Amino acid sequence: MQIGSCWFDINSKTLSNLTNDTSWKMPAAEFSVLEALVLQRGQVLSREELLSSMPEDKQEQAQLILAIERVKFYLGVEYAELLETVDKQGYLLHCAVKSKARSTSSVPFGSISAKDYFIFIVLLLGLLCLINSLFAPSMKINSVTEQVITSHSSKLSLYPVFSSEKLKREYQPQTEFLTQSLKDCTKVPWQDLFLSVSTENNLISMVLKRQLDAGVEMKNLKVAPLDEHWQFITQEWLMKVGVCSE
Repeated sequence: MQIGSCWFDINSKTLSNLTNDTSWKMPAAEFSVLEALVLQRGQVLSREELLSSMPEDKQEQAQLILAIERVKFYLGVEYAELLETVDKQGYLLHCAVKSKARSTSSVPFGSISAKDYFIFIVLLLGLLCLINSLFAPSMKINSVTEQVITSHSSKLSLYPVFSSEKLKREYQPQTEFLTQSLKDCTKVPWQDLFLSVSTENNLISMVLKRQLDAGVEMKNLKVAPLDEHWQFITQEWLMKVGVCSE
């Protein structure tokens, strides 16, 4: 079933982004919530109804909120509003985004205003803090260190975001491999790249940002790694997903 730019496959329990050819093998909680909303699409489902559809060990308000936010995050900024929070009632999955003026940019997700980009970053940081508090309450998200990467004809600031030093060390080889692949690019048409990894399903998230005359433009990539060492991140792959250009 189509949900924005994603395809929801109930049989395989996956949510696939048709824009960047990535797929998310959904955890049980997120899948059960989205399945219930899809089966009653266009109708408000109460929190109690959604909680009852979740696995018994996940039937908590905090787990429901987390599942909703993760699904909205994967749908992307343009289609997150398909999943609406209805005050004092529950949640509603719309059939289509409410009519409004949209960008005609050919770049995936189009151009957004600085205000919308700021709201997105705040929501993203809030989601990271929520995940961290639920799954690793004893840890704090470390300060992010900028790494300036110089390719053949451009510069890019890389910001690896990890919830702990242990996780940062664990993914150090993969981060270095990505860094080298970016250095080998002929050109990187972006100014900033925020990198994070989900500890639950190893989903790689890359948020790309650049400043244009018309405003801030960003692109969000979510990738299920094809191998644990990220050897799939080749020049051909970086060109295909629009991270690098000629």
